[in-house]
Amino acid sequence: MSTTRYTVPVPEWTPILETRQELNDMAMQYPLGTVDDRNGGYYLLDHDATVLAVASDSLCEELDASMGTHPEIDEAKQC
Repeated sequence: MSTTRYTVPVPEWTPILETRQELNDMAMQYPLGTVDDRNGGYYLLDHDATVLAVASDSLCEELDASMGTHPEIDEAKQC
């Protein structure tokens, strides 16, 4: 489970979600949570902004595609 996309190291204790199903399951456990794109990847946050989990690189790619985001293009625009 790779998290090389993240620009800030992911703490070792943070669960890493590999699949959309894992994300959906965790989201069901935390109905007030949100998915936030930051630091090059996606974080599942609780209602108080506590980090619950992060998406693996492969899940990030799937989320990018479903949300129409492409970090490499966004980075190029900032240059």
